[in-house]
Amino acid sequence: MFKKPTKTKEPENETKAYEYAVFLLSLTLQTVGEVIMKMQRRGYTEKVINEVVKRLKEQKYLDDQRYAEVFLENLKKYKTFGYFGIKKKFMEKKLPQEIIEKVLSEGLSEQEELKIAKRFLKKGGSIIETSVNDILPADEPRYNVYNEEASKEKQKITQKLKSRGFRGNVVSRLSL
Repeated sequence: MFKKPTKTKEPENETKAYEYAVFLLSLTLQTVGEVIMKMQRRGYTEKVINEVVKRLKEQKYLDDQRYAEVFLENLKKYKTFGYFGIKKKFMEKKLPQEIIEKVLSEGLSEQEELKIAKRFLKKGGSIIETSVNDILPADEPRYNVYNEEASKEKQKITQKLKSRGFRGNVVSRLSL
């Protein structure tokens, strides 16, 4: 349900706006975009919001770069999202695009994403089969036999991984 924006009685009062922003930050760590959006909903003027945000940045209460780094580490540790899933979460947090790209390129390697994907599949009860090459000795002949049930399972795994935002390389490596 859409909530009507709450108008403040003093949209020009910078002190009240600052106190409100600090209150928001005392509840949970926030991005600049989230703080701005909440202050706009509260009815503060753009000039007041800009001054408050500038002051909070100077005091190191607001730091989108650090927020993104911490948020990424938490997502990697406790959640099972791939690159694009994490990127979507960052965008929901109103982080600037350049920070998103930088943090993801530096903080989420394909190997880490592969580990997360395996954890996700294991948690969901999907079986990741080893390759025929891992089982058969090098001199054994290999035959390609179509197995409809295995094919459906692979499609299911592929769909699960794609829905969680994993990159194509990771998906193809786990659903072969």
